[in-house]
Amino acid sequence: MDKKYIERPKEFDRKEYTKNYCKAHYKDFSTKILPELYLRIADYCSAAGISKAEFLRRAIDKLDE
Repeated sequence: MDKKYIERPKEFDRKEYTKNYCKAHYKDFSTKILPELYLRIADYCSAAGISKAEFLRRAIDKLDE
């Protein structure tokens, strides 16, 4: 029998796993903002060494105080 046609068990696919994990655990959030505001946010994030998601979390926490 030709080895090419033997059914093999599917190997672990890291890319597929990551895609499914992110789909189950994260939601997308996007918005249109003025370039000046984007630069302020990006500069703050890079200076503080945080992601934009962390910036958003901190901003919401501050608003809740």
